[in-house]
Formats: sequence, C-alpha cells, structure tokens
Amino acid sequence: MGFTKSEADANLYHITVKGRQLIIVLYVDILILIGADQLIMSCKEYLAREFEMKYMGLVHYFLGMEVWQKDGELFVSQGKYVNEILRRFHMEKYKPMQTPLASN
Repeated sequence: MGFTKSEADANLYHITVKGRQLIIVLYVDILILIGADQLIMSCKEYLAREFEMKYMGLVHYFLGMEVWQKDGELFVSQGKYVNEILRRFHMEKYKPMQTPLASN
C-alpha cells in the first residue's frame, strides 16, 4: 500500500494520501489504525482481502495505556497502570510529596 516504516519505532508505519496521514501501529496480532476515517476504511478493506481480520472497535486500553477519543482529539494515560503498581506494593494510600531535589 506504500506505507513507510518509522525510523523511531519498528512497529509504526505511515503514509500520506492527498495531504491526509494514516498511521498503522502493529503489536503481535493487534493492528491500530490512526487517521482520517476514509483512509482507515480503505486500509481495513484492503487488509481484509489479504488477511483474516476481526474489528474490535475503538481502542480503549493498549499496552498499559488507557486511550480516550473524541472528534480530532486523542488522550493517552497510564493512570490505571500506575494505580495497579501502587496496589501491588500496598502503596495506594500513600500521599504524594515533593521530591527533595532542588528545582532547576
């Protein structure tokens, strides 16, 4: 399809079509598409002809990251992951404090 592999991440591919960008993130058997709706649909149709695929809907949780989406915006947080670590070490009731290092 003409995608270019990212130099920064071996699992990231991108393409620009008529000024619009489409990004594919691959992880084991998970495929995440990011971009304009029409490009996403075209890419899904093409890939479905080549591979057996199942659409799982919008991504909500991926590799320890929570993902929220709304028109034109994407928010990623690791809050759930941090809370799981705090629970594992029985530290969920600890209060935050400033680091003892001098600022700057």
